[in-house]
Amino acid sequence: MKHLLACALVLVLVGCVQSPTKETRVVDDRPGLTFELYSSATGEHELFIDDVSYGPVSQYLEGENRLRLVDGTHRVELRHKGEVTFSQRVYLGAGVNRVIKVGTNE
Repeated sequence: MKHLLACALVLVLVGCVQSPTKETRVVDDRPGLTFELYSSATGEHELFIDDVSYGPVSQYLEGENRLRLVDGTHRVELRHKGEVTFSQRVYLGAGVNRVIKVGTNE
């Protein structure tokens, strides 16, 4: 009986022990780019970064969604029907989030 009680006690104690855990976190420190548009029509323009299309600029509005890029200098353009309507060179460093204001109140 003592052996059975001792085994039960050992099983209870072993069952309560947690095995060590390891937590790994990945930090995304890529710079982000968002836009503040002063005209709703500007939202229909297509966004190009270094001649690569990222779709409508309205996808990347300030406070809603941020476009993550690699560190460095980039050429940001808005195009409407193939014509460049806005162009700016920007430098983005690690962890920096930048808002580009586009429209009549620049």
